[in-house]
This record gives sequence, structure tokens and C-alpha cells, in this order.
Amino acid sequence: MNEFFKNVLLFTLIPLAILLLMCMSDEGIVMAGILALVLVGGYFIVGLILIIANKNQIGKAMLLSSGIILLIGLSMCGIALSGISVIR
Repeated sequence: MNEFFKNVLLFTLIPLAILLLMCMSDEGIVMAGILALVLVGGYFIVGLILIIANKNQIGKAMLLSSGIILLIGLSMCGIALSGISVIR
């Protein structure tokens, strides 16, 4: 594996594992969503700063990881919200 792919896996799989563990409880789904939102924003901003500072490989890996986490996070939220019943 090359260094870029290792960085993408590192920046993506560790936060997703933590988010998955947080989703095990009832209120953890909401907290995992908030954490994912903050994490994606932070990865995006830090990735842009790193690209501007000529650390292109790590910056691109962080930007790609933020997109992957955003995609998986939106999928998780959609699945979680589809099972919630509306109070009548």
C-alpha cells in the first residue's frame, strides 16, 4: 500500500469505529451524529490548511476522509431516522 492510501484508511476507519461504538446506545446515535458533524468540519478545514501549507498528501487524505465520513454518516442518520416513530 502506498502512503496516501494508509493515511486515508487511518483518518477514516478510526473515527468510524468510534462512531459505531457510540451508536450502540439509544442516546449515542445523536451524540455520534454531532461528533461526526464536528469531525467532518474539522477534517475539511485542516485539510485545506495543509494543502495551502504544501503538505499535499496528508491534506488530500484528510479531505477525502471527510467526504467518506460525511457519506457514511448521512447513510447512518437516514437509517436511524427511518426507524423512529412520530409522536401523534
